[in-house]
Amino acid sequence: MSKNNTPNPVAYTYGAPNTGSTAHSVPYPEPISAVQHHIAGLLVTVFGLNELPSSATDVAVLWLLHPRLQTQACMAPFAAHLITEWNEHRSSRNMHSGTSNKGLIAVSFDQRNHGTRQVSALANEAWRGGNEHHALDMFSCYAGTAADTSILLDYLAGYIFPTNERRIVQNLVLGISLGGHAAWHCLMHDSRFSAAVVTIGCPDYARLMSDRARLSKRKAWLDTQGKEFFGSADFPPSLVEAVQRYDPAGLLWSSRNGLQRQPGQELLDDEVTAEEKERLRPLMARCFANKRILNLAGGSDKLVSYAHSKPFLDWLKKSIGPGGWFEGAGLYLEDIVYPGVGHDVPPAMVTAMVKFVNETLENGQDMTHAKLGSKI
Repeated sequence: MSKNNTPNPVAYTYGAPNTGSTAHSVPYPEPISAVQHHIAGLLVTVFGLNELPSSATDVAVLWLLHPRLQTQACMAPFAAHLITEWNEHRSSRNMHSGTSNKGLIAVSFDQRNHGTRQVSALANEAWRGGNEHHALDMFSCYAGTAADTSILLDYLAGYIFPTNERRIVQNLVLGISLGGHAAWHCLMHDSRFSAAVVTIGCPDYARLMSDRARLSKRKAWLDTQGKEFFGSADFPPSLVEAVQRYDPAGLLWSSRNGLQRQPGQELLDDEVTAEEKERLRPLMARCFANKRILNLAGGSDKLVSYAHSKPFLDWLKKSIGPGGWFEGAGLYLEDIVYPGVGHDVPPAMVTAMVKFVNETLENGQDMTHAKLGSKI
């Protein structure tokens, strides 16, 4: 744990190996092959190469992004579980052709300033843990991790399929907590990602951090009740600009190409005007067209409250729903909130992950109609 006692949200997701314990978790998955490569200066673990069916010349990659204060090691059970479930699904469906014949591998690496890459333990702490630059440090960490994911994707095939004996044809990202924040960035800013599983993450950094500053009794928030928090020392102008370039809500609601409003002060009941639609359509098409999102949240999560994600997700649902101005662009959004669940990843979330990943791989990128799902 950190100085502010932030628990590991995946600590009880899987039972301990070889114990059979399922008291707080799903069973620990069977072992799976793993090999480590040095790529672009990073130590990268690739799971499932030995389990690829000989007939699978096309391969999908599931990129696994770990929580804050953890390392890539905690994502290994997810790799084993999801790959095994897909291979069993393929076998049970007798899939021998088309997109459903894809093999699946998974990739993990340490996020910036974590694990093998840590240069400052304090920089990973929150305000309550003594880190005066918390807002800057956290956003730059996971925005950088999303950029790292794209760089690794550039070169991965050369290390694992050096003679082009198999082709990487699809990329999915699954991120938890800090990794969930980064998963939004991967999906929106790299066209090679067709799907994201965002687990206890948030698409609205301004709203998340403004409320965290309030709860942490930061002077920059208390002095003006948050009205001048953005642009203060706790959330400097350079961070405001970065959020407007990369953050989902920041980009679509506050950037020069998006809705002309201040971060965290959107009027969500407003209809999107014709002028706003003209500015937003190319952004929305670049970020979301023909993509799939599964958003998983705990209804009692106090660290990354669903309340901070809900305004943006509601806006997105309305945009792509029946009669919405972005209907028919091929975005599938499933938003599931689990009552009574905190900042954790319980078995029900894992079940939803497996279903979503399997359906995404089976359907490929043939998403010609916008779909909308919301379960609370």
